[in-house]
Amino acid sequence: MSVPSKENITLTKEDLRQLHVSTSLYRWFLRYFPDGGTYSAIHSELIKQRRTQWIESFIQYIYLRHFSETSFAKQEQEVMENILFLLGDEQQQGVSLQRLPYHNTLPTSENIQFSTEWHQLILKSQQLSTDLALCGSNNIVAFSGDENSIANTGYSNQLMNTGFAGKVCNTGNQCRIGSLGGRSRICNSGNDVKIYASGNGVHIANSGMRNFITASQDRAKVTNTGDLAQINVIGQNSVAINTGDNCKVTVSGDDSICISTGSLHQFCLGKGGSAVIAYHDGNRTRFKIFYEGEDDIVAGVHYYLDENQQPVAEKQYSTDQN
Repeated sequence: MSVPSKENITLTKEDLRQLHVSTSLYRWFLRYFPDGGTYSAIHSELIKQRRTQWIESFIQYIYLRHFSETSFAKQEQEVMENILFLLGDEQQQGVSLQRLPYHNTLPTSENIQFSTEWHQLILKSQQLSTDLALCGSNNIVAFSGDENSIANTGYSNQLMNTGFAGKVCNTGNQCRIGSLGGRSRICNSGNDVKIYASGNGVHIANSGMRNFITASQDRAKVTNTGDLAQINVIGQNSVAINTGDNCKVTVSGDDSICISTGSLHQFCLGKGGSAVIAYHDGNRTRFKIFYEGEDDIVAGVHYYLDENQQPVAEKQYSTDQN
């Protein structure tokens, strides 16, 4: 999936100086990207060199600064696909999960428990119905078989699942979860986690704080109870349900629905979309219902509610309309 060059997210040495990064990271950047580089190129180089200790801070900066941009989802998928490509040629450091002889008498599903602490590992599998339990930190995991499951408690891990009906359960903080297969299921309670799912019919449940969630294909179901979450649901006929406070919810796909009982910092609808937002009038909880195309609600425009619970377009969008 190519992204037009003018839309590419880029990072320069000036950006790194503003971030006050470590001397070693700054020198590394100047060596490989003296004129700056794109999100995809820098991330790929970090993966190639196994610089897992720097990946999380790099991703955090990119998400905080560029998550709301229209082209972000395409670039994030490109980065996810690059991870699989880069791990595909892994030979010596890669850990291939092979069926052991004594598993022959068991059902076809292979249960594997793999645990490590404070070790950086590259682990990949193309087998079907594989279960992985991981508690180490700064690891990279890539599964491409169908109906695989990953359970993780470690911090700062990169978890990738591209197979159909994959499952990922995560409690570790500062992790990154990518799922490119259809009908995947993702459950997360870690904080500062980035979740990206591009398959049809995915289900995502999140209870962690300060998390970023993207579902880019149709019929996605996203449920969030964590505060300060940013949710971007792009596919058609999708549903986002939120109970967290101070969250931003975008359901830009056609005929999609946003339901929120928590205080929303911002919401955005797509064509034919609707939003149900709770508020308290001083006596009881009530609901405001908004429909795209009615009461000046425009698709693709981000709104917040004023003290009278009336939608107000964000300045950048109201200026564009004028």
